[in-house]
Amino acid sequence: MRNIHEPLDRLARVHDGELADQVSTTGAQALLASIVSGPGATTTAVTAPSPWRLRMPRLVAGALAAGALVTGVIVGPGVLGDESATSYANSAIAIERDGDQYVARIKDPFADHEKYTEAFHAVGLDIDLRLVPASPTGVGKFLGFRLGGSSGAGPARSASGGSPPTLDFTPEGCRPHQAGCELTMRVPADYTGEMSLSLGRRAEPGEEYGNPDWALAPGEMFGGVRLQDGRPVDAMLAEARRRDLTVKFSRIRPDAETGALSFEPLPADQVRGDWTVWHAWQVKAGVIRLLVTPERLPENPFEKGAHRPS
Repeated sequence: MRNIHEPLDRLARVHDGELADQVSTTGAQALLASIVSGPGATTTAVTAPSPWRLRMPRLVAGALAAGALVTGVIVGPGVLGDESATSYANSAIAIERDGDQYVARIKDPFADHEKYTEAFHAVGLDIDLRLVPASPTGVGKFLGFRLGGSSGAGPARSASGGSPPTLDFTPEGCRPHQAGCELTMRVPADYTGEMSLSLGRRAEPGEEYGNPDWALAPGEMFGGVRLQDGRPVDAMLAEARRRDLTVKFSRIRPDAETGALSFEPLPADQVRGDWTVWHAWQVKAGVIRLLVTPERLPENPFEKGAHRPS
C-alpha cells in the first residue's frame, strides 16, 4: 500500500518539466479543437499569436483533460483584457479582421441581438446591432442608424476618417430570401465611439414591421399614394380594398401649445368617411393604419417631420 503522505509529484505519470510547451503540440491542439467543436461549444474567438497561447496554465490544461464542460472558448490576450480579439464567432454572427476593416457575417437573423453585441465588443467595437422584422423592401437595409461620439462632442468616426458600416449580400446580387445568400457588414477596424444600428430582417407571419413609416415608399403597401394635402377616408378605404389590405385607424391629436402629436387608436365604426387621412403606417403583412382627423388641418403635420410613437 502506498504511503498517503508520499509527495504527490512522485505519483504523477507526467511531471511539470515534461509538460513545458506541450500545449502547442499537434495532439494538444487536436484535443482543444475537439472540445471547442463539440456539443455546447457555441462561442469561439481567435486573436493574434501570443506567448500566452504557448504556455497554458496547468490548471486550464487539467480542466481540459478532465473533460470539463466548455460553452465558450476565447484564446489569446483578449482573455486577459490587454487587447481585443481579432476574430470572434458565436451561433448568430462571425466577425474577422480583413485589412483595415472588420467583416461581420450574420448567420442567424432571428437571434437575440445581444449575441451580435457580444461579438462586436469582443473585437473592440462598441456596436449595438438589432435585427428587426421589416417589410419585404426593408430586408437587409438599415432602418435606424445612430452614432454617438465617445466624448459626446459629435458623431464618432474612424481614426483614419473611414465611413460608417456598409452592407453587402454574398454572393453578389443574391436576394435575401435565397438559400445561401448571406448578409455581410463591414466596419472600419479603427472605429471609435458608440454605434446603434437597426437592420431589417424578413418578418415572420404575423410579426409587426419595424419600418411602419415606409408605407408610402415605392414597393410598399401604399406605394404611389400621395397624402401631402390629405385625402378623405372613403377614398383611402377604396384604395386599401384595391390593394387587398385590412385597415386600422388612429386619430391624430396635435398639442395646441407644442405642436407635438399623439395618436389614439379608433375602431373603424367611429371613423366617418369624410374625415381626412394625413398619413399611413404599415402594421404587418396585409394590414395598414390610416392616421386621421375629423377636421381638415391647415397643413399636414407629417410634413413637419412628425414621427410615429416609439
